[in-house]
Amino acid sequence: MSDTFTVLRDCLVAEFDVPADRVEPGATLASLELDSLALVELSLLVEERIGATVSDIRPESTLGDLAAHADAVRAAAPAAVPTASTVPAASTTLASSAVS
Repeated sequence: MSDTFTVLRDCLVAEFDVPADRVEPGATLASLELDSLALVELSLLVEERIGATVSDIRPESTLGDLAAHADAVRAAAPAAVPTASTVPAASTTLASSAVS
């Protein structure tokens, strides 16, 4: 079982009150009785907790398919490259005080 599936399982049990024994890779979202609003909420939670945007969640999707899709999205995402706006500027205070 992948880490992504574990996160999905924990999310479904904790946030949507799905019984843990019903959460298995072959279970469809429809079989877990998730309505359209719950599917939107689930997609947002997947993005927040796994870091993968999965906007095409369908009731007939299985949990295994969803986990595999999220893993593929994460694997395809380019690694974050630091930019000037994300790298802290070097402190000139320390350098100028050492010269004094």
